[in-house]
Amino acid sequence: MTTVAFDSDAARAAVTIASQQIAAYADKHAITITPAQCEDLAEVLVSHYQAFFAGVRYATTQRSTPEPGQ
Repeated sequence: MTTVAFDSDAARAAVTIASQQIAAYADKHAITITPAQCEDLAEVLVSHYQAFFAGVRYATTQRSTPEPGQ
């Protein structure tokens, strides 16, 4: 899995979908939140998701790469 550049169309689509899901959740649970707040929260969530999987990918490659001399 590769990390998508945050300013790419795919990342923007993910933020848009996440923002819509956040708005739907807030509406369902009567939480007052503006569309701008939904988008800000979605951007943070997508960036944390990307950072998490970048860390997982790094840890996986470090574990599977043999140490020198082995």
